[in-house]
Amino acid sequence: MKIYILTDLEGVGGVVNRTQTRPGDAAYEKACERLTLEVNAAIQGAIDGGATEILVLDGHGANSACNLVYEKLHDGAQYIMGVPWVEYLQSLDGSFGGLFQIGAHAMAGTPGAILEHTMSSETWVEMQINGRPTGEIGLCAAVAGHFDVPFVLVSGDDKACREAAEVVPSVECAVVKEGISRHCAKLLPMPVVHRLIREKAKAAMGKARDIPPVRVDSPVEIQIEYFRNDLVDRIKERDGVRKIGGRTVLYAGDNIIEAFNRVHGG
Repeated sequence: MKIYILTDLEGVGGVVNRTQTRPGDAAYEKACERLTLEVNAAIQGAIDGGATEILVLDGHGANSACNLVYEKLHDGAQYIMGVPWVEYLQSLDGSFGGLFQIGAHAMAGTPGAILEHTMSSETWVEMQINGRPTGEIGLCAAVAGHFDVPFVLVSGDDKACREAAEVVPSVECAVVKEGISRHCAKLLPMPVVHRLIREKAKAAMGKARDIPPVRVDSPVEIQIEYFRNDLVDRIKERDGVRKIGGRTVLYAGDNIIEAFNRVHGG
């Protein structure tokens, strides 16, 4: 079975503030090492559970997406790093048997969640998909579902894992820290985190064929509320793109891929 692993940085064990997620600081470099080791644990767990091929997408940072430490990567997978991607999520298709999300964070506005946001902490207030508030976890699960790929594993803080379970009740959850406030968490030791992710990844492999893909009813409408009017002023109305308020835009498409491509100007 082929497994697709999507990574982010905010949900990694030991990451609790913005400095750790932005290039140019020693704390960021250390966070990247922690991310890499968590990804390695997920890869090993997938292999333990019978994975025959694994592809990892480095998903943090719209301007770089180069967070994994190349020299420390597990030799049992292949990796996509850098931007821009040609598609969202890059190289995901129906040949994969499951989606893992490692280092995931909760959607914007989630109380007590570490570094909560949706896509952009500086420009987006909320995203709704067909009227339902949705974060990056749900969006990526829906994109995978478009290709009939089930969402089977998530790691992150307790709020991110709770959000994932609301999307897919039977998803395997590796809770690597407990959010207290946006920049404060109760942490687990690193060896415990790695063991937990590996165990949950192996368990997810055993459930992958029984977890149904997330499907979004067609047509799809993605409503985004932005922080300021000037952000919406820059957006041009066109086929499938309509302004419905000073700070809100509705993007429509026949499916989740088409609708989300319009968010990015496609």
